[in-house]
Amino acid sequence: MSFGSITKEMIKEIQSIHTKHCELLSVYGFGSYFRCDNANDCDLLLVVKNGGINLGNLHADLSQEFIELGLKLSINFDLTVLTEREHLSSPLREHDRLVEIVG
Repeated sequence: MSFGSITKEMIKEIQSIHTKHCELLSVYGFGSYFRCDNANDCDLLLVVKNGGINLGNLHADLSQEFIELGLKLSINFDLTVLTEREHLSSPLREHDRLVEIVG
């Protein structure tokens, strides 16, 4: 499967995950997957609502969904989960180069 076709399918599947989780506000890509065709994994930033009821359970649920998606698409996802407040502080080294997937 080529980089472009994986990306289209990946976006569709991530939008589906976003729809199922109202606490998930946005998803951004960063890292080598979004800079070149020759990446080992796909780095994603998941931004969740501030003060969620149980962030631990949400993180576990999202991690499981992306493990399953990774198996389906043959992609290893590396997730970073931040609250809205954390995201606004731009803590990632590549924060200025995020690629919006779902917003």
